[in-house]
Amino acid sequence: MNLSANGKADAIRRTARFFRRVMLHIALISGSFVFAAPFIWLLSTSAKMPDEMYPPRWLPPAPKTAASSPYIELRANEHAECPISVAAEDWERLKPPVLRAISERTVALRQELPAFYAPYLGHPDLAEGMLNRLVKRAPDEVFHLPEAEAQAWFAEHVDAALAREVFETAYRHMALAGVTFIGYDAANIERFTEGQPSFDWRGIEGSVKLISRPDGLLRPAIEAHYDFDQEDVFTMRAELPLRMQPNALRKCCASIHGDRSWHELEVMLEMGGRRYESTEPVYLSTDLWQDITWKFPDPNEDALRMKTWYDIRDAGISDYNTPGSVRMSITCHYRPFWVSIFNKFGYNYRQVLRMAPLYSYIRNSVFLVLMNVIGSILGSSLVAFAFARLQWPGRDFCFSLVLATIMIPAQVTMAPVFLIFKHMGWYNTLLPLWVPSFFGSAFAIFLLRQFMRSIPADLEDSAKIDGCGYVGIYWRIILPLIKPALATIGIFTFMGVWNDFMGPLIYLSDQELYPLSLGLFALQAFQMLNYGLLMAAAVLMTLPIIALFFAAQRQFIQGITLTGMKG
Repeated sequence: MNLSANGKADAIRRTARFFRRVMLHIALISGSFVFAAPFIWLLSTSAKMPDEMYPPRWLPPAPKTAASSPYIELRANEHAECPISVAAEDWERLKPPVLRAISERTVALRQELPAFYAPYLGHPDLAEGMLNRLVKRAPDEVFHLPEAEAQAWFAEHVDAALAREVFETAYRHMALAGVTFIGYDAANIERFTEGQPSFDWRGIEGSVKLISRPDGLLRPAIEAHYDFDQEDVFTMRAELPLRMQPNALRKCCASIHGDRSWHELEVMLEMGGRRYESTEPVYLSTDLWQDITWKFPDPNEDALRMKTWYDIRDAGISDYNTPGSVRMSITCHYRPFWVSIFNKFGYNYRQVLRMAPLYSYIRNSVFLVLMNVIGSILGSSLVAFAFARLQWPGRDFCFSLVLATIMIPAQVTMAPVFLIFKHMGWYNTLLPLWVPSFFGSAFAIFLLRQFMRSIPADLEDSAKIDGCGYVGIYWRIILPLIKPALATIGIFTFMGVWNDFMGPLIYLSDQELYPLSLGLFALQAFQMLNYGLLMAAAVLMTLPIIALFFAAQRQFIQGITLTGMKG
């Protein structure tokens, strides 16, 4: 009987321990997700386009891979939603018949709209987009009306202006409005737009139909209606007059309207018997007009400028050599869904790497990190060794004085230190950002001193008996035994220098000397409202710190836990 009772008690205890472990793991995993949520949101936002920021969502929307264009599609935030003050059952009851009434009314307005609207007027997304706008104007009483009266109210408020407004936002199409050639001389600018006799484009490859739209959306343009069902590429070409000499041409700019399909565009220019090709693709990533600029290589160009253009290179000999003329070809390549996902989610990262001179910024940051880590470890460990292992008059007072400097805010000494470095001629150099590290820091000195005091004095005495001096003891005995603390100081220094923004902002004015933190701030000022681009830059800034922590977490944790221990 007792054995049976003991067995049940053991089973209950095992069950309790099992559930405690399960709850502990659930708590740890939940805590991990909570602390990782900001970084997850950072990664998610870095893959979003500017028009995908609202409504907020954890995952960026997948790209639309269109096999043919044009087509009708609404954005995620353009669909009609039930108003807060309207009951869900009233909304579900009225929405389908109201959409039918709006669609019928829109079709009836075709005489008041441009002719090319006609094939799309009955599309359900157009009715959905108009309902989304009308819901915001409708009084709450409308949703309590009988079905016929609600239909009549919404149909009555559909007019040509509303239909045109919604059509312009939902009509996805690729179009070309104009081309501009820019020379080195500011007077050498030649523009060609739709409607000019010289702006004569034709399809030479693939299934594409070019349609002139003198009454197009926002501006006259040539629309490219393509179909990738049979071929994965199409090319459109035009021969444009060029009064300037080919070697005087600096940039080529084209006004292009994308269709959010994430297909890739390439450009080729042929003139003077030479062929020039773009070095990287342009993505049809947006449904807005964009002025895309391709720039010829210029050895005198400032490499540190923010790059708003795409490069174009000399690709060899061409059979086109008509004087006073340039042949321009625009090629569009179809990309399947999985490639479009890669293009979309990596787009902001490629833009950051393309636009900002990151190699110069990274070089400066790496130099500052290395010098500060070496200086902090060397300088702080020498001072800490003097405080921990040497006996000299006033040692404790000097150590208290060093600790007292921790309480002085950096803002108090910022101005006088700046004036000192400026009078030394160090302004607009990297010297003020790394030389002071060789004199140690109060926190690092305190941390290393406490660690050194935990080392038994017998080791030092044995070294002295063997004829080792203080420098030898420091180098051969102390430093090998405080590696965890040195790793901790190195990690802290790396994080502080890598993320330092105020120091470079105060002491540097030449962009060539900018570290990554200040360089990305310049990118932020340049792309102020493009949050996806800024988040991608922030991810690139954060990844080295995360990688360093995971690579050195054992030394870091050991250095923190052992600091101050005696034995």
